[in-house]
Amino acid sequence: MHGAEGFFSGRAPAGAWSQHLSRGVGVGLAALLAQWISMVLWDHSRDSQIIWLPGPLLLALLLCEGHRYWLAYDAGWAAGMLIFAVMFRLPMGGIFVVTLVVLGLINAAAWTLSRLSREQSIHHFFGLLLFLAVAVTALPAATGGVLSQLAAVVNLPNWLSREWWHVALADSLGYVLLTPALLSVVNPSASLRRVFLPGWRVWVVTAGALAMLWFGWRELGVFATLRPLLLLAPVPLAIFVALRAQVTGTCAVNLVVGLMAIQLSLAQEGPFVQTESTLTTISVQLWMLGISVASLYLAALVEQRRATQQALVASSTEVRELAGRLIVAQEQERARIARDLHDDINQRLAVASIRLSALRRRVDENNRQDVSQLQSELIALSEDVRHLSHDLHPSMLTQTGLTAALAGLCQNVRHRNGPAIELRVSPYAKDLPEDVALCVYRVTQEALGNAMRHAEAERIEVAVQIAHRQVDLTITDNGKGFVTEGGGRRGLGLVSIDERTKLLGGSYRLQSTLGKGTELCIRIPLGAHGPA
Repeated sequence: MHGAEGFFSGRAPAGAWSQHLSRGVGVGLAALLAQWISMVLWDHSRDSQIIWLPGPLLLALLLCEGHRYWLAYDAGWAAGMLIFAVMFRLPMGGIFVVTLVVLGLINAAAWTLSRLSREQSIHHFFGLLLFLAVAVTALPAATGGVLSQLAAVVNLPNWLSREWWHVALADSLGYVLLTPALLSVVNPSASLRRVFLPGWRVWVVTAGALAMLWFGWRELGVFATLRPLLLLAPVPLAIFVALRAQVTGTCAVNLVVGLMAIQLSLAQEGPFVQTESTLTTISVQLWMLGISVASLYLAALVEQRRATQQALVASSTEVRELAGRLIVAQEQERARIARDLHDDINQRLAVASIRLSALRRRVDENNRQDVSQLQSELIALSEDVRHLSHDLHPSMLTQTGLTAALAGLCQNVRHRNGPAIELRVSPYAKDLPEDVALCVYRVTQEALGNAMRHAEAERIEVAVQIAHRQVDLTITDNGKGFVTEGGGRRGLGLVSIDERTKLLGGSYRLQSTLGKGTELCIRIPLGAHGPA
């Protein structure tokens, strides 16, 4: 990626000369309009510009597109500026020289930003700092200095012949207000464009706050004691917009607030009015520069936090999807192993037991007892393999339903010298979807195993309730309990319960108190066709 394409990774579509011509004409008309707006926002008492917009417009366009269209934009912009000079009868020789010089400076700034900001934008601290250093500071200063030198050798209008810092302030204000607004609108990586646009409430609150700000500045600006407070009035609005609309909204609001401040000051209203018009103009420019830079940094901070949150959410979603696929793969592998144990290993053990039975009848009395003992151990091993196969994949769950599968699970726990288990299952459990029934079974299996291994419980209650389009599983024991506070590490069993439940859109809750037992609850929402 080269040039401005590195700044916003935007690529202009390949086209013929007509496409370049249409773009150039569009930029020329936009430059005419921007210069006319700059003339409207004019300090007529001193014939001095307050803000200059054509240059910031061109810089934004150059940063948004690849080098392919720079020549068309430059030609269109220069034509627009010269047409404006003809319309307002400005000295053509001086305007022509100034146009070429300023055009070169803007292109140099755009090239510098594009080369130094291959992966950055004004939505990040580094990109914003670089933009402020190059476009808001260095470019206006260079423009003002060059124009002050040209004023001595070519015929320029009065407003271009003033001190270099007058020109620099007007240019800097335009670059800090207009260029970021345009860049943030077209930036495809902006958080505002990736996620959602602000709701109508945000627009209403912002419009109302701007109206109140206009009214407060105009009506209360005459009171000298209130002016410091009025200067801070836009701060809550800037914070609100930065939080709700990030850099894009902040740039737009800064532009509107700046235009309001300029217009009121030209009408000798508002908190910026000084005894001299020169001081009024400078106070507006400096205040807008300060408030714009501060609000842009606040918005960039919010934008970065929002981008980090989105990255974390995306990463969490990917991890959850991976966990879901692992659980599905685990169940499939369990089913395969269970089938192998039942259909192969257990069958071979049964054949071996039958052969031992036949062998026992042919051996003498001295060895018959040993063969009988070996056959008994083989039968016990076959029974253990059968239980292991059932634990890996409960065939009863699909054959006889959840209620019978849970009853068989509780019976097996009791037969292993486990605690007394009370099972209560809703009659609607037979209608549960297969994935929900499997989740309830696995969670119960894990909870009973934990209670036997760690809780030393004497009594366990298992309850499955189905109502209001959701299934609730509650497992309580009267064991020794444990401490759940402090965010300690969870075992793989609890992690598995959490992931299985969240995979179905449910939630899980664990409460335990030392000496008073443990309660595990999961809640899984059912679809539109689930049991009522």
